[in-house]
Amino acid sequence: MARAVRAESTGAANAGTISFVRSEPVWLPAPGMRLYRDLRRLLRQARAEAGGGPIKLSVLDLLGKSHVEVTATVSSGRSTRVLACSFPRHAAGMLGQGFAETLELG
Repeated sequence: MARAVRAESTGAANAGTISFVRSEPVWLPAPGMRLYRDLRRLLRQARAEAGGGPIKLSVLDLLGKSHVEVTATVSSGRSTRVLACSFPRHAAGMLGQGFAETLELG
């Protein structure tokens, strides 16, 4: 997360401030490259919609949810918009291995 924020904060002439409240570490079964690219995409979209205004990032890691969500809140004029991307907590190929329907009977 920090690397994506740093990459999107530097080099942009009209970049507003990006604030992030520190959260507990979240372990996700996804390649780091995919996470990084999705976060960069979210930050680019937020920066475009913020028009140089501030961007507030949050990580929503709620017990019982099947995914972790990263939100970017931007203000433009009188309105506020929340953009988000989510990352699954499970490895896609491993999900069905705990169910009887997926067992091979021979």
